Amino acid sequence: MKPLTLTLKRAPAWRVDLSPLTPDRLAGLTLSAIRKLNLDCGNRRVAVDDLFKVDGQDTSRIEIHRSSDKLVNVGADMTQGEVQVSGPVGDALGRGMHGGTIRIRGNAGDHIGTGMAGGLIEIRGNAGDLVGAARPGDAHGMNDGTILITGNAGMRLGDRMRRGTIIVKGNVGDYCGARMLAGTVVVLGTAGHFTGLGMRRGTIVLGRRPKHLNASFNGCGRLKMQFLRILFRHLSRSHKGLAELKAHGPLCDRYCGDLSVGGKGELMILRAAYSY
Repeated sequence: MKPLTLTLKRAPAWRVDLSPLTPDRLAGLTLSAIRKLNLDCGNRRVAVDDLFKVDGQDTSRIEIHRSSDKLVNVGADMTQGEVQVSGPVGDALGRGMHGGTIRIRGNAGDHIGTGMAGGLIEIRGNAGDLVGAARPGDAHGMNDGTILITGNAGMRLGDRMRRGTIIVKGNVGDYCGARMLAGTVVVLGTAGHFTGLGMRRGTIVLGRRPKHLNASFNGCGRLKMQFLRILFRHLSRSHKGLAELKAHGPLCDRYCGDLSVGGKGELMILRAAYSY
């Protein structure tokens, strides 16, 4: 069957909450019923048919074409199926996601994967701040799953992250992995200031030496971490876009911290990050 296809007729003037349009919530609905669903748009509600041209039958696979950064909460709380988006999306992509796959061909906003507990988010573009981080009032950020960003990401990536994996092929902003409780963050580009600040456990792998290394991280020397060999092999096999990880060896400079909070986390800088 043809995937359920939603083609945006025109860019909305206000933010549109797309959380009702997931494989879970659309299962068993007819095209007529889907067209009549109401979406929150600013301070009013509009029918799906007013915003999108709707086609296709397979609600387990949803495609959104001509997307806009006004579309928020794409794939929120989904547990199964696949959502593919051609174009940019707004904030809270994959919020509360427990399973399934979201693929974005474009840039995404802030708060990606907040409350995430499973599944895969793949962004072929740039991402905003607080990727995989804790929502206001939550004790921790993403609890499981994988987020792959082929471009750059903003500040506080992985803030209070509990479990899961975040991979960024480009650069990230300040406070990457701050207050991490566990999990793995891989950044192949450049990280900003205060990387790993306040982290208690978890692993941060950097492809380049960061602009600023906190004094509360203790150097452990140059080590061959076989964990890195296993991690890179797994990621390169699981994601075609990470094939270059095969070229990275396990040799790194390892630091432990953040010692100011009694942290037992680790920061690894790949030896390929050095010019000597």
